[in-house]
Amino acid sequence: MKILKLKIYQETACYKKPFATKVAETYPLPPYSTVIGMFHKILQAKPGQYFTMNISIQGDYESIFSNYQNLRMYKGKDKVTSMPRNIHQLLNVNLIIHVEAQDEIIDKIYYNITRGAQTFTLGRNEDLVRIDDVKILTNIQDVQEVEIVNNCYIPKWAANNIDGINYRLNSTYQIKDEIRQWNKVDVKYVEKNTNQGIYEAKQDEDGDYIYFYSKEIPHI
Repeated sequence: MKILKLKIYQETACYKKPFATKVAETYPLPPYSTVIGMFHKILQAKPGQYFTMNISIQGDYESIFSNYQNLRMYKGKDKVTSMPRNIHQLLNVNLIIHVEAQDEIIDKIYYNITRGAQTFTLGRNEDLVRIDDVKILTNIQDVQEVEIVNNCYIPKWAANNIDGINYRLNSTYQIKDEIRQWNKVDVKYVEKNTNQGIYEAKQDEDGDYIYFYSKEIPHI
């Protein structure tokens, strides 16, 4: 298994919370499903095709602001109505994302990014991504004493008794009766500059910690 590390910048982004309709609230970091979706776009996956991978997400943003968007809704089969909707957006987002997968998958992600064949988004279609750095890691070590220097998602399996905001994030899904059934991950959103009881993490060669959402690469 290889691990790829990306440093990503977005001028603005909205990682919309499910069921937030009248006001489009955003997560402070992209959920796992959104990041997995970006990687599948990079991999040029076909409809219904899934590449098994594990994800770690951390980062920061400058501020949050509100914007308006015209929301179109269907009432019945033919009638369409619209209304202005408040959109919460993050400004100047910097992310560190680690992805672990089979060697050939990591190699293809790396190749498709570095050849610069297309642009990528994370969140909405208009939330463009600038990839500032991408590399395949060569030195990973297990650590026990962790000082959290970036806002991050810490999965429940890695630490139970830490302070943070509880989320149940979408990760992967299965189609049942033509409906997506999402697998959920219980996490804590932990803010930077805290030193808490995280008892399993990895550290890369740059000193950045890795908090994979699953102990092993998850299958669906």
